[in-house]
Amino acid sequence: MNHHMMAPEKLSDFSFYSLYRPDIFLIILVIGILYYRFYGVQSSKIKATLLQKIFFTVGLVFLYISKGSPLNVIGHHYLFSVHMLEMAISYLVVPPFLILGMPHDFYLKWMKRDKGLIRLIHFLIQPLIAILVFIALFSIYHMPVIFDAIMANGLLMFFSHSLLFITAFTMWWPVLCPVEELTTLSELKKVGYVFASGVLLTPACALIMFSSHVLYDTYAHAPLLFSFLPPLEDQNSGGILMKVLQEAVYGTVLGHIFYKWVKKERAKDKEDLVKIKLTAAAKNS
Repeated sequence: MNHHMMAPEKLSDFSFYSLYRPDIFLIILVIGILYYRFYGVQSSKIKATLLQKIFFTVGLVFLYISKGSPLNVIGHHYLFSVHMLEMAISYLVVPPFLILGMPHDFYLKWMKRDKGLIRLIHFLIQPLIAILVFIALFSIYHMPVIFDAIMANGLLMFFSHSLLFITAFTMWWPVLCPVEELTTLSELKKVGYVFASGVLLTPACALIMFSSHVLYDTYAHAPLLFSFLPPLEDQNSGGILMKVLQEAVYGTVLGHIFYKWVKKERAKDKEDLVKIKLTAAAKNS
């Protein structure tokens, strides 16, 4: 049975709990409190910078918006385009903010722990593996038969979204790793990695954008929230929205990479200049 057969005709028919998920809000709030307790106060052994605090807080806010706000209900029961917006926020926006929001020393300390777990993580964050695993899972998820099966089963949906969320972190890590000692890609390779990711995501988005019929039974007979957005237009809009947001996020990440690249080159030039001056001074003396 299609899960939309039981969906209310109007959003206002949902309970406050369903629309605003106070349980998810409390979980995210606890994560935020623990973050500031361990990394955000003056007495913390590992201190986060102001920018890291902002990044982490913004990441948590976006996480709640995608998973705990009415956006989640609309995307699950009514509009594919909103579901794609939720996906874009969850996997393209939240992970970068959370990765950049953690203090550098946290990663260095954590990487010295369980060696077996660390080896597994090192394997998963290898650039080629990281990008292919996430793109493959994302593409498979959007196959109509698989998508409809996942959306009709709450447990399967939770598992699928959790797996995508975890692999989104491994996908972003090679380009956003904030610790020099753990970086495996040069800036030039990071640029290539981002471009490759965008190219590999394009087929899944293009299939949705240019389809001439509704691909997903999940939304084919969903209650119509807006008369100007019937199922096919909603589906095409979802593909366009995902692609536009992907390009916006990737463009921002590329800007971040170029900024760090220029900063590193300037620091290197200054070091070389100091060495030249010291060498000249030594010869003159």
